[in-house]
Amino acid sequence: MNSWDDIFNTDLRAMVNLIHESVPYLEKTNGTIISISSITGYVPTAPWLAYSTVKAAVNMLSRNLALELGPKGIRVNTINPGATDVERTTGQFPEMMKFAASKTPLKRNGEPLDVAKGVVFLASTDASYITAANLIIDGGVMYNWPAYMN
Repeated sequence: MNSWDDIFNTDLRAMVNLIHESVPYLEKTNGTIISISSITGYVPTAPWLAYSTVKAAVNMLSRNLALELGPKGIRVNTINPGATDVERTTGQFPEMMKFAASKTPLKRNGEPLDVAKGVVFLASTDASYITAANLIIDGGVMYNWPAYMN
């Protein structure tokens, strides 16, 4: 159960606490909240049940916060990256990352800059009418993790 508690506390409770403390400042500036979730919030991932469940909760929390905070001038959106080549994922899961790259139309995994560009767009005035959105940045992924795990 520790992994559930750790993942819940790190990926959801910390987000709620940060947003709670930030709202008074964001109201003054018509700020925006951009949550980083995961494609696993949409695609069941049996080995990572707690992680994917919490990421689904992050997606729904963001959409609900958009309803609550929109009248205060605060936009709330979520970015859902797919497999992204960072040291942790490529180091711990090299075969999984190769599998993920092979199942996207672009035949590669994402890079941190791909996600960063989504954040910059959602934070910009070009996205001033976008709220409650879940931006998926996954290279058009065409796999399901349970098939990989079998």
